[in-house]
Order: sequence, then C-alpha cells, then structure tokens
Amino acid sequence: MKIDKYTAILGNVGAGCLDMGGLTKERPLATLPFDGKYRLIDFQLSSIANSGIRSVYAIFSGKNVRSVFDHVRSGRVWGLNTLLSHYFPSFLEDQEDCRMADREYYSQLLTYLKTSGSDQTIYMPFDILCNINLEQVIHVHNASGGKVTVVYKRLPKTQISEMNEILQIDDTDTVAGKISLSDAPEIAPMNADIYVVDTPWLIEKLEEEAKKEQMRKICFVLRDLLAEAGALAFEHSGYLANINSVQAYYQANMDMLDPQKFYALFYGNQKIYTKVKNEEATYFDADSRIKNSQFASGSIIRGAVEHSVVGRNCLVDESASVRWSVVSPKVQIHKMATVEYAIIDKNVQIPEGVTLRGSADNLLVIGKGQEITGDIIQ
Repeated sequence: MKIDKYTAILGNVGAGCLDMGGLTKERPLATLPFDGKYRLIDFQLSSIANSGIRSVYAIFSGKNVRSVFDHVRSGRVWGLNTLLSHYFPSFLEDQEDCRMADREYYSQLLTYLKTSGSDQTIYMPFDILCNINLEQVIHVHNASGGKVTVVYKRLPKTQISEMNEILQIDDTDTVAGKISLSDAPEIAPMNADIYVVDTPWLIEKLEEEAKKEQMRKICFVLRDLLAEAGALAFEHSGYLANINSVQAYYQANMDMLDPQKFYALFYGNQKIYTKVKNEEATYFDADSRIKNSQFASGSIIRGAVEHSVVGRNCLVDESASVRWSVVSPKVQIHKMATVEYAIIDKNVQIPEGVTLRGSADNLLVIGKGQEITGDIIQ
C-alpha cells in the first residue's frame, strides 16, 4: 500500500461527556492504562501501523499533555519516527458541549488535511477498543467507489450509550439512516465511528462546517453525512469494547481474563504495540495465591490475587488480598490490606490493614496518586 495516499485522524467522540469517575481528570482518555501494560491509544496506533499508514494527526483534550508525550514520544514503536512519517499531536480545550468545536480545532485540522496530499483519510476514536485490519476496510471502500465507509459492531443495547449512534443498514450494506436507542433491537449495529473517507470530499464538507457559527467535531459531521452519501457499512466481527463509562472500562479489562476474548484482541493477524520497558518478570512468593488473574512485569506478589488485572511494578504484600479489581502500574498494596471491586489508578499507596471495597454494580475508583488514610467501603 502506498503510504502517502493515506492519512489518519485520531480523536475522542465523547471527550468531556463520558463519566469516567475521575480516571481522566489528570490525563486524556487515550492514555488510560489497559490490561496491565497497554494504553488505549496503543490500539489505534497499532491498527494504523499495521496497515502501513505513516501520517497521523491526533486530537487530545488539554489535560496533562505530558502523559501523551511520555507514552508516544517519537512514535518509534509504531513506525512514526522515520523520514517518511508524520505525527502531529494537537491539544485543544473541550467546549462546554462536548459535540462542538472551535475555530482553532478546524484551522489545525483543515491545514493538516490540505497539506497531507492524501487520497483517503481514516478516522478512529480513542473510546472504541478493538484490533481492526484497516487494510480490509480500505480495500472494501475502494471497491465500493463511494465517498465514505463506516465500521460498525453489533452489540447488546446495554453496552451502547446515548453518545453512540445506531445505524439503519439496508440489504446492500448501505447506511439508510439511524435508529434511536429506545427503538433499537436488543443486539444493535452500533456505529464504531471508524471511517474511511475520500480526503478531497472530506475537506469540502469540513470547510462547509467551518463556516457555521456552531461547529461540530469531525465525527459528528461524518455521522450526519452517512445516509446522505450512501455510506457503505463494514461489520467488524472481532472483539470490540465501547469505553463509555467506568463500568465499561472495568468490564473491558475483566474481558481479558476470558481467554477467548483475550486472544481475539491480542492474537489475531495483527500485533498490538506499546512502549517497551525492559523489566524483570513478576515475582510470585511461594505463599502467594493466584486465581484467574493477569500480571504485567516488574511486580512483587506475596498475597492473594483473584479475578484481577495487575499492572507493572506493583506490590501485593503478604496477607493482602485483591479480588475482582483493576490495579494500574506502581500501586503498593501493603500487608493485610483488602481491595475488592475497585479500579486503583497509578501511584497509589494502600496502607497496612486498610480495606477498599466497592461492588459489582458500584465500583470503587481510586484516582491517580490519591492518598489513602483509612477504609473506603461503598
């Protein structure tokens, strides 16, 4: 595939609208840890790298931009640091209405598209977690001869929010319109907001939007053009998680404890790349007790861990217990502490004997670096 024919735009569909319980207070959603050693952005960048695309424009909300630079750096892991590659991060403040954009948003976006010289543009959101073969989508798009192709996934209604869009698709796999969540079937074709678009046509439509007094973000512009343009609908048959809430983020991590879902995401035909850290393997004490859990590298486990995902460089000390929880990197859980149904963000110290307990329906979220002084039970 000729790499200069294609560009990619990454962004948040629901930035500023999603209730992430403080997990995105100090970082963009894109850099949220996943499955111990990955970040959500790894999946979009890996899909792009695997398809040979080497020009990427990424839009982030203006929260702790350091976390983006610290993780992506030069983009070498995803092949974005070569002479023929281009990686442009853009940091913009969210508007009061998360669907809306400002003049700066459109000025930067249109400048990028016009100078890219690309034939086609791929758009991917950070809040959709999947490992998709973009080359297949591009091939189908080119064969259709249309202006835009959209990827969708059939999901239970319980996994779809009001921020998402449900497509009405006819017998020829063409988008005929949209369906409200209340009227949708129990298993509904949710728009994954992954698009392949002819770049000149996209520039034309974005220039029309930029002339309006109230401008929408690119994904909402594309949504409203699907039926009008007779967009082709491409069904993604692999694993996909819709990260639209704390519960959805937690469940996506728990899904990785299911071998079928884990292998579907990580061991398909395409590899997922992330920033490499040369660390020793996790140490498991002879008295540790492990059941159906995953661990990244560099941790020390002396206590009990059940049905949980534990990140890099963590400590679960002797007589400590972690159950049904997601533990981010650099968390220290000291002796006789208990963690159940919780998401523990990075750099949290849980003192000796302290209990942190949520429930399956009401997860406890401990923010990044939060100081814990006593029991928290909800």
